[in-house]
Amino acid sequence: MRLRRAMLAAVMAAGIGLASAQTPPVLPSGVQDVVRMAKAGLDEDVIVAQVRNAGTSYTLSADQLIYLHDQGLTPAVIKALLAPGQGAPAPTPSAPTPAPSVPPSAATPAPAPADAAVVPAAPAAAGAPGTAPVSLAGFQAQLAPFGTWMDVPGLGSCWHPAVAVSDPFWRPYFDGGHWAYTADGWLWQSDYPWGDVAFHYGRWHHGTMGWVWVPGYDWAPAWVCWRHVEGYCGWAPLPPAAVFKAGVGLWFGGRVAVDVDFGLRADMFTFVPYGHFWDHGLRAYLLPRERSEAIFSRSVVLNGYRIDHGRFVVEGLGRERVASLTRHDIRIEAPVFRGGIGLREGGDHRLPGGRDERERRDR
Repeated sequence: MRLRRAMLAAVMAAGIGLASAQTPPVLPSGVQDVVRMAKAGLDEDVIVAQVRNAGTSYTLSADQLIYLHDQGLTPAVIKALLAPGQGAPAPTPSAPTPAPSVPPSAATPAPAPADAAVVPAAPAAAGAPGTAPVSLAGFQAQLAPFGTWMDVPGLGSCWHPAVAVSDPFWRPYFDGGHWAYTADGWLWQSDYPWGDVAFHYGRWHHGTMGWVWVPGYDWAPAWVCWRHVEGYCGWAPLPPAAVFKAGVGLWFGGRVAVDVDFGLRADMFTFVPYGHFWDHGLRAYLLPRERSEAIFSRSVVLNGYRIDHGRFVVEGLGRERVASLTRHDIRIEAPVFRGGIGLREGGDHRLPGGRDERERRDR
C-alpha cells in the first residue's frame, strides 16, 4: 500500500489524473509479458519470482504505473519490476519506453522469448518467425520463467507449468485461450506467454505430478485428439507415444493414427456443449467427473488429421460440422504471431528435416 500511495502522490503532484491517458501507454516487452501472466491468473508469488529470475528492472512513467495497477498487477509485482531507487514515478512523467517491434499480424503485442539462453525481457535476440530453429535448449530457456523443468522417468526432461501447481483443476487446451480455424485446421490460440511453444510443439503427460509438457520438435496448430457426441464436443492433449513422421503423419501403436483414441482416459478430455465451443472461458462449463465419463463412453473419435504439402493439418470435427452445430459462421483466421520459435508466418510450418526428435532418437 505504501508503494501505491507514493505512486499516486507523485502522480497527483505532477497534476496527472488517473484517467489522463486516453490510450494505453506503450510498455517494454518484458512488462507486457508480466501483464499477460497476471491476466492468465498466475499467483502473485509466482509472477514476482519470475520477474526476479529474469533479472531485468524497468524505469516506468506515472502513466505506465497507473496502467499496470488498473490491469490488476499488485504492488508487490509492480515493485519487483521497478529499477532500484524508483520507489515511485518522478513528479514529471518520463517518456514511455518504446517496445520492440512485433510482426504486423500480432493482435496484441506480446513477443515471445528468443530461442537462446535468455528470458522474456530480452526479445531482441529472437529470430524472425519461421526462421529460428527449435531445440531443447531453446525450449528450456523460453519456458523456465513460467514453470519448472524436471526429469520424468521414461520421458526425460519435461516442463511443469506454474499454473498447473497453483490450480489443481488446470489442464492443457482448457483456459487462457480459444479455438480458431486456420489454413492448418483447428488452432489453439493461447493467451499464455508460453503458449506458442507448449500448445504447438511437443506432447502432454498426466502423472503423479499432474500435467507436464514433453518436448517435441514439429509444429502443429494443436496436438489434440477430438471426440464428438450429440450435444457435446471434446478434446484432449496427445500423449508422448503419438509420434509425428514426416510425410506420413501421426504414428501410434505401430500404425498410422487416423481416428484412434491414443489410450486417453475420460478425465483427460475437456467436454463442452457445442453452444460454448467458441467461448474464451471454458472453466464454467467443465463437467463433473461422472457426467464427463458418461459422455466419453458414448462419444466417437473424429480427429481429421491429414498431410497437405508437408504441413500437418488438424481438421478435427470438421469446419462444416462445427459451423452447423454451433450455428456460427467460420472464417479462416491468421494465427497471432509473437516471434521466436512459436507460430510460423506465411502458413508454412515445416521444419528442417520435418521429424520428431523422438523419431530421431529411435533411428
